[in-house]
Amino acid sequence: MNASYFNASSNGFVLKLTTFILFAGSLFCSQQGKAEQTGWFLSGQIGSASTDLSKKKLTSSLIEQGALINSVSIKDSDTGYQAAIGYKFNSFYSLQVGYVDFGERHFSFTGEVSDIDSLHSTMEQIYPESAKGPQISLLASWPVTKEISLTGKLGYLDWQQDYQYQIDSSQLFNAKRSGNNVTFGIEASIAVFKSTQVFISYDHAALDATDASMLSIGARYYFD
Repeated sequence: MNASYFNASSNGFVLKLTTFILFAGSLFCSQQGKAEQTGWFLSGQIGSASTDLSKKKLTSSLIEQGALINSVSIKDSDTGYQAAIGYKFNSFYSLQVGYVDFGERHFSFTGEVSDIDSLHSTMEQIYPESAKGPQISLLASWPVTKEISLTGKLGYLDWQQDYQYQIDSSQLFNAKRSGNNVTFGIEASIAVFKSTQVFISYDHAALDATDASMLSIGARYYFD
């Protein structure tokens, strides 16, 4: 059984906008010979993270494995966060390294299972994916005004997910999945002080079977 039962969200617009900002940043950088701001920074953000999945198709996958399903409940969102340290090379390009956590996911169902061994292998594929781990990202900023800018983010995430499931009141199983995937995002920021920005960010990670995304607010502090 493959993982085709998940519905991947259409993030084509966000990906195109990220690509445009990265490209526009390179054009601005080529036209501006002198960097206006460089240096180290710290950033942090927190918001709502979710996994794009289909309850109907998840239920169908359980039934295909011989389970008799009465009801299915899914928690596909949670609080997510990211913390990072980075360096701004010039007015447009930055590189940051950090840690991102898209939160936890849960699902439960009531019914009967005839083949426990088959259920274990099924759970590896259908348990709602999330991710946490170290991430490295390239940021390209496009100044709209002196205080406001748009930023495109392209990154690489080394993630894992620890989860557990319980078949009955006495059997609790711990499991883990991991991967390496590309991330991208967009951000709108405003400078509120000389060394501080606040921003709204959308971040997206294409995991192995599903997509995880996070809409968050954050702040970035530049060291003098």
